[in-house]
Amino acid sequence: RILPLVRTRRLTAAQRKVMITYATYYGQLDPESQKRYECVVAAFVNDKEWAGSGIEVVDEMKVMIGSCAAQLLHGFPDVRLKHFERIMVSHGPYRSGRSTETHMGEVRPSVGLIIISWSDFVQGYAHPRNAFNVGLHEMAHALWFENAIINGEDHFLDPGLLRKWIAMAHAEIVQMQGGRHSFLRSYAGTNEAEFFAVAVEYFFEQPKEFQAALPELYGTLSGLLRQDPAA
Repeated sequence: RILPLVRTRRLTAAQRKVMITYATYYGQLDPESQKRYECVVAAFVNDKEWAGSGIEVVDEMKVMIGSCAAQLLHGFPDVRLKHFERIMVSHGPYRSGRSTETHMGEVRPSVGLIIISWSDFVQGYAHPRNAFNVGLHEMAHALWFENAIINGEDHFLDPGLLRKWIAMAHAEIVQMQGGRHSFLRSYAGTNEAEFFAVAVEYFFEQPKEFQAALPELYGTLSGLLRQDPAA
């Protein structure tokens, strides 16, 4: 299904400089792909409602978080995760509700909110090969929800590949919960949602290793996201 092209304001020269400096993924793209990438980043910077918790949200944060979203959405240049109108940036790990546990980020589809700990977000991109990236993890959750929320931007993930992915993910989770070691870190075995988000982190940060260890799973995820970082 072809979605209508979304028009939005462009990045300013200063915002674009931030993107070029820090978004290494952007630098690997061809010129036409870079244009599409910039449109997605501009949509996040200009069209989302931004708020800070213990920190002032500045342009650099918006551009870098928008670039993270554009990285994940590269295969879907007209998808803007429009259900998630609000992005909250916390200074660091935080407690959510009455929970005593600290969080580095979360996605709340009931209120269209993405929350990201800025200190952990920066750490994720400072170590681009450790397959631990809070930004990609939370954007993966948002993408997963967005695909299922009926809002005119839904069902962009190929349904056949999605069914295949869910079946393979379930089988892998059962084995992980049974004590078998997996290429993916143990948190992926929590449930299908976390399995997808963790897999996305490995997909971008350790693509060749992922492909070698779990070739069918990697290939299915590559098809779902319409990109192949191992290529």
